[in-house]
This record gives sequence, structure tokens and C-alpha cells, in this order.
Amino acid sequence: MQRLTLFLALLLLPAAGQAAPLSRAEAVARALEANPDVRKSLEDLARLDGLIAEAKADALPEVNVYGTFNRYRDPSLLNSSSFDSFPPDLIAALKPVPANLYEGTAQIKQTLFSFKLGHAIKAARLGRAFGQEELQRARQAVALAAVVAYNDYLLGLERANVAERSVAQKEKQLQISRSRRAGGVATDLDVLRFQVDLENERAQLLRVQGQADLLRGRLNAVLVRPIDDPITPTDSLAFLPYEVTIDEAVREAWANRPEARAIVLYERIRDEMIGVAKAEFRPSLDLNAAYGWSVRKPANFLESDFSRWNVGVSLKVPLFDGFRTAGKVAQARAEKSKVAQDRIALENQIRLEAKEAVDRLKVARKVLEAAGLNVGQARQALDMTEANYRLGAASPIDVLVAQAAFNQAESNRNEALYTHAIARAGLRYVMARDVLDPSPTGSASPAPTSGPEPRQD
Repeated sequence: MQRLTLFLALLLLPAAGQAAPLSRAEAVARALEANPDVRKSLEDLARLDGLIAEAKADALPEVNVYGTFNRYRDPSLLNSSSFDSFPPDLIAALKPVPANLYEGTAQIKQTLFSFKLGHAIKAARLGRAFGQEELQRARQAVALAAVVAYNDYLLGLERANVAERSVAQKEKQLQISRSRRAGGVATDLDVLRFQVDLENERAQLLRVQGQADLLRGRLNAVLVRPIDDPITPTDSLAFLPYEVTIDEAVREAWANRPEARAIVLYERIRDEMIGVAKAEFRPSLDLNAAYGWSVRKPANFLESDFSRWNVGVSLKVPLFDGFRTAGKVAQARAEKSKVAQDRIALENQIRLEAKEAVDRLKVARKVLEAAGLNVGQARQALDMTEANYRLGAASPIDVLVAQAAFNQAESNRNEALYTHAIARAGLRYVMARDVLDPSPTGSASPAPTSGPEPRQD
């Protein structure tokens, strides 16, 4: 049944605003573009890029240039223990005077060999891949939140749609009862009953319209837009057949879920961190070199007689560090063992989520089939009761009961459509598929009632 969501959306909008048409796909795209969780994941990727650059820095030379100026006066010769034995003329000539010293030096440090370096670079690269999986996980969660918020708003509009049609029906029944009273075939009590029922339904309409407006605000919040922005949904709560076995759901979930791929990467990262910890107690070879000038007069800079340089290669062979490295290795291995337990927990969680999602979709399908059948029966019963009432063969209470049954049947069908749509999106999320249905807008099959399986165009 085609729903009048566009009309109701316009009805609920502020007078000063203009509704913006919005599809599910557009809602998801806007949420992914503006959601803070996605943006934070992107910043985490940038941070991981920085960690990779930092890890690579140990494999590259470090070059620094130093320049210093010192003005000093050094009386150390006067404090020599044998200074008093010098001839008086020499003592008079050896008076210290202030002097300037200028130095310019370039230094280079280079790691020639280290067991730690390779493990650190591998761990950093695996960390970035881990960050990409975290970004994908955030994107999928935000996409699901956008779809759920969009469907929530659609359900709110459908509830208001049913309530509005119910008000129109009760207004019509009130007019019929007044006409029957004028003809002498109805009492004032009959009219009063319809009036009371109409006012109750109008109050219900205001309540569900307020709920729809609240759900619109929640959708805007997911899209990171002003809460009061008007929206006109262009999609509907249409039925789309979707069948998946539990084994297929589990298999796809473990193969495609970002969490599953991330836990594998995290295990590999912990392996590399064990290597980094072990490398602390292994030999390393470093090069240190410097070249520059040391002069009292700036004009002597670049003169070979005043040049100063040194080159050195240092080998470090750890012999005993108080078992510090052993402690670090033990910690790293414990962290890897914890990841293994996390993997087991994730496997169980994915199996449970897959089973729950498949079962939820099956139940939603059956409820929707029953609700679709009930709407037709309730509609037929209401038409027959209204005809009997016009002929005097039914009471006002009969009409009110039939109307209430029909409204409840439509509400149940809308709720079933919503539940099926949410279950469908939830199953696609569990399997790491796109939460948006692959079929284009408007190509959905009608909700199942009875007979053969509906076909999706």
C-alpha cells in the first residue's frame, strides 16, 4: 500500500521552513560525511601515518648543525702548583685575558644495524591497517544509525498517517450519526459517543504528530544538522524479500566484518611488539660523526688548520640489564595471549549476532505476512459494519469497534514493515554488507499477504 509520507511530512513542518527531500542513501552519505565518529577515525589514521614516519626515522640518518659562541677567561694556569717557581718576568707575562671562541659543527648519527628497527616498522604499518578497519567499523555503525533513524521517522509519519485517516473516518461517522438523529433513527447518545471518540482520536493525532517531530529531530542529529531542519523522506517502509542462512551469515561476517579483520591484524601487531621487546637485549651498531671548525677569529672559519672532526662506530652488546628486557617480553606475550582470548570472544559474538539477526528477520517476515492479511480482513469488516449502520442493522458501538480494529490492523502492519526493514538492515550490518538495500527506490515488492512468494523487480 502506498503511503502518503510526503503529505504528512509537509504537514508537520514549521511554517517558516522548507522541507528538503531526503532519501535513505542521501541520509547515509550525509551522516558519513559529517559524523564526529567517522571524522575521529580519519584523524586516528593521520596519527598512525605519523607513527609510521616516526618508526622509519630510526632507519634514516639524523643530521644536526650546531653553532656556538663563547667568551671566556681561564685562570687555570695561575692556579698551577708549580706556578710560583716560574721566573718573575714570565709570571708577569702570563696574565690571562678574555678571549672569544667560535664553533660550527655538523653531526650525523646513523643506526647501522638493529634487531628492533624492522619489528617497529612492521608494527607501525600493521597499526595503520588496523586503523583502516576501525574507520570502516565506524562508517558501518554510522550508516546503520542513519538507516534506523530514517526508518524511525518514516514510522512516525505512518503513525500520523493512520491517525489522520482515523480522524477523517470519525468525522464522517459523526456527520452520519447527526443525519440519522435528524431523521429520528439515532439518539443524542449516539451522536455524543461519536463526538467523544472523535476528540479522543484528535488528541491521539496530536500525540503521534509530536512523536514524528521528535523523530525528525533525532534524524537531524544523526546527520549533524540543525535539529529543527525540515525533511521530506522520499523513500518508504516498503517490503524487500531477503533470505540468508545462519551459516552464510556467520561465514560472511567473519570474512568481512572490520572487527574480525582488525583482531587478526592486532595479533600480528602483538607478535611484532614481542620482537621489539626482545631486541632490547640484542646487539646494535651505530655510526656517529662530526665535522666543523673551532676559531677565535670568525675570519678563520673554513680554514683547514682550524677544522675539527671525528668519526666513530659503536657496538652495543647487552650482557645484563637486571631482567628488564625479560619483563618487557613477558608483558608483550601476555598482551598477545589477551588478544587470542579477544578473538575467541569475537567469534562467539559474531555467531550469536548472526543467529539473532537471521531469526529476527524470519520472525519479522512472518509477522508482516500475518499483519498484511489482517489489514484486508479488518478493512472488509469495517466496510460491512458501516453499511449495516447506514441501514440501521448495526449500532454506533459496532462501528467504533470496527474502526478501532482497522486502525490497529494498519498500525500493526506499519510496525511489521518497520521491524522487517530494521531487521533487514541489521542482518546486512552483521554480515558487513551495505546496510542500504541494493534495489533502487520504488522497486520494492508489496508486503506479503498470502499465496506465492512476492517477486522483487
